[in-house]
Amino acid sequence: MSVNVSASDAKQKFGQIIDAARISPVVINKSGKPSVVMISIERFEELQAMEDAYWIAQAEAGITSGFLGQEKAAKVLKEKLDV
Repeated sequence: MSVNVSASDAKQKFGQIIDAARISPVVINKSGKPSVVMISIERFEELQAMEDAYWIAQAEAGITSGFLGQEKAAKVLKEKLDV
């Protein structure tokens, strides 16, 4: 479950928004439309780890299928994972 707030409310109540984002995502609307989402650092790190795992799996699948050589897979991983 997420909380929705306007950008002006987020600006005025920034500390409270940070506290809320530690518990669940906060959607910040600008001109009545969703613009950005604030999440806890823990959730952000989880999402980063999931993305890293996805790219590693893609590279491994490419190597296994012969679509990518090890050198090309290493290059792709380096680019995607900022290693």
